[in-house]
Amino acid sequence: MFHTTIIKPRFSETDKLGHISNTVFPVWMAESRSDFCRSALEITQPWVVANISIDFKKEVLHGDDVIVNTYVERTGSKSITFYQEMFQYEKLCVVGRTTVVCIDEATRQSCSLNSNDKEKLQPYLVILESDGNNTSLQYKQPNSFDEQKKSPA
Repeated sequence: MFHTTIIKPRFSETDKLGHISNTVFPVWMAESRSDFCRSALEITQPWVVANISIDFKKEVLHGDDVIVNTYVERTGSKSITFYQEMFQYEKLCVVGRTTVVCIDEATRQSCSLNSNDKEKLQPYLVILESDGNNTSLQYKQPNSFDEQKKSPA
C-alpha cells in the first residue's frame, strides 16, 4: 500500500531550460512525507532528515500535476526510510529515498519510534526488489516488520 500526494508544479519552480529545477524535488518529497504522516498515519512526532537521495529518470515540466507515491521501505528503532516515486504523464520521472530520525523536542536527541507508530506504518511497508539490470522495481508486501531485514540495503 502507498500514499499518494498530488503536486501542482509552479512556474517559479522551473529553470531556464523550462523543466522543474532539481532543487525543488526534496521540497516535494518533504511535503509528501509530511502529508502522509499527518493525514494517513496521524503521526505528529518530529523528525529530522538524516539522508536523502534522488535519481532523475525523466524531466518534469511545468503545467501538469505530478503524482508522488510514498512507501515505507524500512523502519529502525529510531528511524524510518521512505521510498518515493514521482510520475508525470503516467511516466516515472523521479525516485527518491529519505531516512528520517525521530527527535525528542525537549532534549533535541534521537528517540525510539513507538510501537503504536510502527503499527500504523506496517501496511505501507514494502520490500523493493530489482531484477538486476533493469531499474524497475516490484513491490512485495511483507507479512511483518521482521521481513524487512530481507530487503536490500
